[in-house]
Amino acid sequence: MIILQIFIACCVLHFFIQLVTGAGIIAAFHPDKPLPHQPMVSILLAVRNEEQNIESCLHFIDRLNYPKEKLQVLIGNDRSEDQTEKLVNDFIIHKPYMQLISITDTKGKAQGKANVLAQLAHHATGEFFFITDADIRLNANWINSLLAEFETDTGIVSGTTLANGTTWFERMQAIDWTYFSGMLVGITTAGLPCTAVGNNMAVKREAYFSTGGYEALDFSVTEDYKLYEEVRKKGWLTKNIFTPGSCTFTQTLDSFKAILHQRKRWLTGGRALPMHWKLILGIYGLFSPLFIMALFISPVTALTLMGIKMILELIITNIILTLAGMRPSFISHIWHQFYTLMLNLSLSIFYYLPLPFNWKNRNYQQ
Repeated sequence: MIILQIFIACCVLHFFIQLVTGAGIIAAFHPDKPLPHQPMVSILLAVRNEEQNIESCLHFIDRLNYPKEKLQVLIGNDRSEDQTEKLVNDFIIHKPYMQLISITDTKGKAQGKANVLAQLAHHATGEFFFITDADIRLNANWINSLLAEFETDTGIVSGTTLANGTTWFERMQAIDWTYFSGMLVGITTAGLPCTAVGNNMAVKREAYFSTGGYEALDFSVTEDYKLYEEVRKKGWLTKNIFTPGSCTFTQTLDSFKAILHQRKRWLTGGRALPMHWKLILGIYGLFSPLFIMALFISPVTALTLMGIKMILELIITNIILTLAGMRPSFISHIWHQFYTLMLNLSLSIFYYLPLPFNWKNRNYQQ
């Protein structure tokens, strides 16, 4: 019976977090604010073996609703072994505001993506650094939307990243992105800040260099959280926003193995999160194994609580997708419960295996 009691307690906390998340999302959403003036900005884009995504990414950047004379795009090629460099060169040949920089050495403590960003920052001329990834589809008003949220003491503004897709596997990942992006915004709005989103964020130049830059920071496989943490330590404020222009869309991964490696990286970096966020994520992580055990003890109780969980998650994702102008799918949410069980149980094993995880075609030890 103790297992059942623990499961019920976990569910009560889980449901409370969901209610806070939903209320926070509704409170956070607002139309894009007008931008009083348009300062010089620099987009920092780290790429490595991105031949499948880079042209699409650069097209979205080229269509941004921002004056080209006030926009600098720095693309750091991190020793790509495919056609990334050629594709970038072909695209930017008549676009002087875009520049390709080959990254061949290491700056300070920085490694991987952090090393590329560290070096691009020293080439950047903008008052604000906008950071995204090659597999992101940007909203045309992305820059204006994030810039409008900066105040004198704001160091970082992070938008909301979603995903969509047509296949079953893509839809499952899209629900994950939607729900957890909403949770990040909602709980941060409720007063428990967590992190910025490394594929959808802007940092004030002054705030970035006040930390010494990535070359001065201890290396982390979640470089976005590391910068976010250090910027806040320097006294800067941060914002996680949910506005029409700040919503971007990420490319979903193509295999279950890739998701396990991604989640292991996130969990490894997440060990540095504040205790309240560790507790929140721990409650979510415990749900699946406790549900399996409770199912054998009291099937009716376990299935009832699972049903409540599914309904609350459906409401939250429905709110997010509706505000973002998208259409939710009830059937996908039913499948998502099975997908989540499979993913969490697999990840609970993979995370503790003494195996490296792959990130940007490089292996990292946990």
